[in-house]
Amino acid sequence: MSRTRFSVTKHTNFRVWQESQPSSSSNQQPTSRRRMHLLDGFPIEFRTRKLVKTEKYVGSCPEPVDSCQHVFSWSKSIWLPRHQVLLHDNGARLLSLLRDLDTQLENPAAVSRKIARVAASAKSSRMPIVVKLLITVKVTRIDDYEFSSQQVLDDTVILNSMETYEFKPVPATNSSIENLDKVRFQLGSKLVRECIICMEEFQIGSEVTCMPCSHVYHGECIFKWLKTSHLCPLCRYPMPHDC
Repeated sequence: MSRTRFSVTKHTNFRVWQESQPSSSSNQQPTSRRRMHLLDGFPIEFRTRKLVKTEKYVGSCPEPVDSCQHVFSWSKSIWLPRHQVLLHDNGARLLSLLRDLDTQLENPAAVSRKIARVAASAKSSRMPIVVKLLITVKVTRIDDYEFSSQQVLDDTVILNSMETYEFKPVPATNSSIENLDKVRFQLGSKLVRECIICMEEFQIGSEVTCMPCSHVYHGECIFKWLKTSHLCPLCRYPMPHDC
């Protein structure tokens, strides 16, 4: 009896630098007059390239009998105020962005620290910061022989579950969203001064929505967010959800 075994390894390289001129895709800067003071920030462009290599081995043969590779590329640009790029918010915004890139970085904190160092050395320059990620995934397939039918069945079940798995966002429950506290924003309080989702400042006396973790957002912003993700955008606090 034969069976097929799989092993998967992943490695990520990254490089961060500042462009010498504006990037055509870096058009994320805010233009609202009342937010002119927030123009002290950086356009950040994430360029991701994923290389998937597949090799097939038969028995104890040391050389692959077949191999192929596929390359996937995508990019995302965003504008962030300087204090967030320099991690004055303890890296919350950058780490949230890196997690949302769907790259499953092994060490996102190292990438965010490198971005902060590049921004710190920029001095007065506000040219785009480019983050280039190269993700290499190696899938090894080994066709073995003389294994029991039960071992083959077990491996088939595992393989089928891997092939049919599809990531789906988990929203918060409607009741937990509706029961979020509403508070009035007051200047000088310990609350942050802007909604991290839309990047708009809170108006003094305006109503904001407070999460159980104490982070606050515009009601409409956080309601839309929680309809697709049950995690707080800043600290990943988990809201009640249906499994």
